[in-house]
Amino acid sequence: MAVEDPHGSLVSQVRAELRFMFTPPFEVVSSVLVNVAIVLGVWFLINPDLVLRHTALIFLPVAIASWSFSDVPATNLIGGKADHARDRLHDADLIRRVMTVQNLALWVLIAPACMLLALALTPSGDDATISIAVAIAVLFLPFPYLGLAAIVAPLLPFHPMPMRERLRRRDTWLRYGIAVALAYLLLTTPAAIISLGPAMLVLTFVGQDSIHYLLAAILMTPWCIFLWQCGLRIAARIAIRRQTWLAEFLADPTRG
Repeated sequence: MAVEDPHGSLVSQVRAELRFMFTPPFEVVSSVLVNVAIVLGVWFLINPDLVLRHTALIFLPVAIASWSFSDVPATNLIGGKADHARDRLHDADLIRRVMTVQNLALWVLIAPACMLLALALTPSGDDATISIAVAIAVLFLPFPYLGLAAIVAPLLPFHPMPMRERLRRRDTWLRYGIAVALAYLLLTTPAAIISLGPAMLVLTFVGQDSIHYLLAAILMTPWCIFLWQCGLRIAARIAIRRQTWLAEFLADPTRG
């Protein structure tokens, strides 16, 4: 459990969370690495001749970012920090900070690397503008997903446990299975549709030249941050309304 001073700065809290991520058993880091491996495997198995062309390869960072965020670390922001969150259920600002710190630590772990990959692919294309637009997109597109996933946190928390124990505890399968399905399958499309709204308006009514992709990415940035903050606020309000049940659930790790 990361030790966090509730009155500390956001930066110091994110640093503490990152240190926690890189200590055994490395649950979040291993989850991200597995998802990256899955994306790369599927991407290059589709049609190597096609995906190695710049017009397709330039969107590889988007695929990696999208899939890497779409996992239970993004939805289990309260259950994953049971003791930590339980002490803060009385205050919407404090519980929102708990979720914000985890969101930002996960973002630091994934998004900058995807941005660097997008920029690294720039020399392979005729027009660097698309690569820059993709680099901006992979930095900010995850935020609406994180906001939407945060709403799940007070509705469907679960206690982390080793997979061997999870497989043995059949009574936890339903809760965990729903959480996985939400993270991978049910939240990704709505988040993409909502977050890409401004970008699609630009590309539909203004044009689809490379400069328009860059403009769309820039205009999308504040919208993505706004959606993330809305999701966190809604999640905090739900947590306050369910604090009695959440406190009970979080205090009992045997409930899975």
